[in-house]
Amino acid sequence: MNLEPNIIDMTMIIEKYINHLKINRLSNATIKNYKVTLNQFTNFIIESRGTQYIEEDNIKNIIDSFLEELDRDEYNYKTRSINAKRNTLTGLFRFANEEELIHVSVTHKLKSLKVDATREKPVLNKDEINKTLKYLENEVNIETRKEYDILEDKYNNIYFKIRNRFLFNLFLYTGLRISETAKVMWDDINLESKLLTVTGKGNKTRWIPLNSKLMFEYFKYKTAIERLEKATIRENIKLNRLIYKSVYLFPSLYKVDDMPMSTRRITIIIKELLDRAEINTKRSAHKKITPHSLRHTFATYLLDSGVPVRIVSDILGHSRTSTTFDNYIQIINKNRMFDEIEKLEY
Repeated sequence: MNLEPNIIDMTMIIEKYINHLKINRLSNATIKNYKVTLNQFTNFIIESRGTQYIEEDNIKNIIDSFLEELDRDEYNYKTRSINAKRNTLTGLFRFANEEELIHVSVTHKLKSLKVDATREKPVLNKDEINKTLKYLENEVNIETRKEYDILEDKYNNIYFKIRNRFLFNLFLYTGLRISETAKVMWDDINLESKLLTVTGKGNKTRWIPLNSKLMFEYFKYKTAIERLEKATIRENIKLNRLIYKSVYLFPSLYKVDDMPMSTRRITIIIKELLDRAEINTKRSAHKKITPHSLRHTFATYLLDSGVPVRIVSDILGHSRTSTTFDNYIQIINKNRMFDEIEKLEY
């Protein structure tokens, strides 16, 4: 279809941009996140203008209207979420300019909003960490002693308990993002070098040294699964083969093919175990612990232990040390202030 020089087809431009992202081998998760914003932007244009075709001269006004739409109370987006959407649109229009699909520059209207770095990030304190670890250990012990009429139910529940125990430990001792945790494979763990290979944002690879406590938990998890497999063979019980055969540490048991557990499912698991361990039940809504809070916990304790910012930044997969510093120095300083004020005596 030939359009007038000043008329552009946003659907066509977005399709070209998504193909560009695929060619440049961005991760499926990243592309999926981009698509959410791009579809939202396309739908906004069609609903507000009745068509996907828009005049080039109106792009700035359309962007302003879309950003105002995002700011409406009913969406309740956090500043970081808004910035993620702004960055997605920045990438889209930068691509469109470079490919000469659009000749007007609009990226200046999509600058990131300032994030309040002083906003408190919830982290687990040491008592909460110990309480959760004891709770998870106790769950496994209770499950293995529990009597079941149907052995298949018993073995399934044992697997879920040992999986949850190791899942929590992996978050706690690596600081992985939830998307990275979901994709960890057995082969990503090198027992000889004690390193975990992680493919993070932008398909960047990094290596995380494995703490001896985590190595111990890893062997417990691996051994428990091997024993579970032998027990089911001995008892002639059928369990999902992916429990033993998956390439992933945490496979989805609801797919026919070998796929990692979804990030949504991981979030639910962490939320439920922290509720049962009576951690989140005693916290106000904005201080609830999430999988990302475990990443904050990991980073905060490393920095507070004197580990250099550069090393913590590399472990977390931050592209700039300033990101690490800005994110966690407030938490550390606050904790130290409490420690110091306790020394005051009259």
